[in-house]
Amino acid sequence: MVKIMVGYLLASLYGIGAFLVLGYEGLMATPQVSFVFWGLILSGFVLEIINLTICRPVCRSLSRGHFAAKWMRCCFR
Repeated sequence: MVKIMVGYLLASLYGIGAFLVLGYEGLMATPQVSFVFWGLILSGFVLEIINLTICRPVCRSLSRGHFAAKWMRCCFR
């Protein structure tokens, strides 16, 4: 969840900076600003999905055996 919030915070800061530099008309004229804005938010979602689908099942399967994966951060949440 933190990754999604960080992505949203970075997108908000980017949006404010783009508004200060380009103004309202500049924001409406350049579609690249919206692509970067939504890309920052979606990157947080993608990282969270990767964490849920790959990291946690691997940690569960490794912790059942004799090998404790202490090097994986997701195992100890």
